[in-house]
Amino acid sequence: MSLHYKLAITEPWTHTVKIIVNAEKPSGARTQKFFLPSWSPGSYLMREYSRHMSKIRVTNAKGEFLYFEKVAKGAWLIDWDKSDVKAQDDKFTIEYLVYGNEISVRTTHINLTHAFLHGPSIFVGLEGQLDSKVELAVEFPPCWTKVSTALKDISPKRQEFLYEAADYDELLDTPLEIGSHDTNGFRVEGIDHNLAFLNLPPKLPGDLRSDIKKIVERISQFWGEVPYESYSFIGHFFPKTYGGLEHLNSTALQFDPFEVAHIEGYRDFLGLVAHEYFHTWNVKRVRPIELGPFDYENENYTRMHWLTEGLTSFVDDLFVLNCDLSDNKYYLERLKKKINIYNKTPGRLFDSLEESSFDSWIKLYRPHENSKNSTVSYYLKGALAFFCLNALFSLQGKKIKDLTDLLWTKYKSNPKKGVTKAEVLDMIESIGGGKIKDEFEGFISTTFELPLEECCGHIGLKFEWDTLKELYWGGDWSVHEERLLIKNIIMDGPLFKAGLNHGDEILAAGGVRLLASNKGSWEKSLEAGKPVELLISRQGHLLTIDVAPESSPRELKSIEITNESLFRKATTL
Repeated sequence: MSLHYKLAITEPWTHTVKIIVNAEKPSGARTQKFFLPSWSPGSYLMREYSRHMSKIRVTNAKGEFLYFEKVAKGAWLIDWDKSDVKAQDDKFTIEYLVYGNEISVRTTHINLTHAFLHGPSIFVGLEGQLDSKVELAVEFPPCWTKVSTALKDISPKRQEFLYEAADYDELLDTPLEIGSHDTNGFRVEGIDHNLAFLNLPPKLPGDLRSDIKKIVERISQFWGEVPYESYSFIGHFFPKTYGGLEHLNSTALQFDPFEVAHIEGYRDFLGLVAHEYFHTWNVKRVRPIELGPFDYENENYTRMHWLTEGLTSFVDDLFVLNCDLSDNKYYLERLKKKINIYNKTPGRLFDSLEESSFDSWIKLYRPHENSKNSTVSYYLKGALAFFCLNALFSLQGKKIKDLTDLLWTKYKSNPKKGVTKAEVLDMIESIGGGKIKDEFEGFISTTFELPLEECCGHIGLKFEWDTLKELYWGGDWSVHEERLLIKNIIMDGPLFKAGLNHGDEILAAGGVRLLASNKGSWEKSLEAGKPVELLISRQGHLLTIDVAPESSPRELKSIEITNESLFRKATTL
């Protein structure tokens, strides 16, 4: 049995897409449940996509309305016994509208210029029929000229846009870009790789097509094979955007066009490309055992995002370096930045990688003013944990690739079954021995500090520390039209100790009006350890609080190469 979906965009200025699903109920069944996912694989937050649905109706082949009722936040039940129809027919049609006007890689965005269709946010699934083959017809305004997607094109003629997915999972996991965007591409191992970019800046520091091809070649060589028949890169360049989301045979990318136009931002974008493309193997195929088959209506918990995102975040910048698209200076600057952010995150002392992973549904995608004090990102600490593991491997002449080779072999032996923590640890032990296995298990399951400086020494690197001259407040300030407000508070810092709160507005210091424009001059007059009286406004009430700024704690100034041979050997993937 196959399912026939149609998406129709006829009035893009309304930001809506109409979805029509033609199906047949299983023989003998009197009810049929259908649902819209609440979340997207790769983005672990309940996004409740059904809130954007409207005008839902269900009819039989004769056009008679079938009875259905909502049974959960994103689920409905069709009931033939409660339907007042003259014709008894197993065939039925579900129709509805979806509103999509949010720019992100995990939502649908439709306007006059284009449509980006994110599967989980628009396509309902039919319970009991999720393994059925799917045909998708696409209808869009005549002024648009292109459809870019990794779905298999089965259009009988050029004027039609008809695609095929093996099942519901593949339908959800294959986004579409429709409009008049720039398209290009290249071939690697005889396989087409398509580029679909919207609002790509006219002038870039490098040849983007050629540079992406280098990354694809290098990463596919790293894994040893290409596991797809074609691949699509869909890129959006909108100001103040950043993000990527991996898919089975494609990725969606978003980046700031002003940032990508200069060399540092361009390298950052290439790192994003490498990150999402690496996911083609790590997470879309090799995956924690809990991540598949998916329950699209409920949270899918795993304690193993140190593998999915930590490993990927460790190698992304290295692949850019290995492709000669960056240099040692850029790579070490990025590493230094990560370490400084990690050291300035008190949450690392209370939240392990496994806990951070398990809590992704309530923490990572919902940051707040106290997040730094209560949690640590599994992207950040995960990357540093694998940096340390790679350094420990290097002492024995081994590499992270030895681990990924074992992971890939395990995947190919049983593609439908994910990997467990115990299996990964056993692989690490087989490569580096029991001591390294135990150390790495400590990295992921405890809150002990990572041996970053020691591990840097193993691969020919040295830390250079510096104490900043600026006073330390233990928090960030935000500016609103010259007004100074406390943005967040770092645990055990001066603002924390004095009882300042997020959102407090600083009105005056020592009886003098304090504004953003004179904050710098004011700070120059202060001394570490000497209290200053602040007049603040808290929820409309005025009060004075004494705060004693402190000397800045040391910060990693630079990472220097002391042994070029060791460094090159450890960073060549």
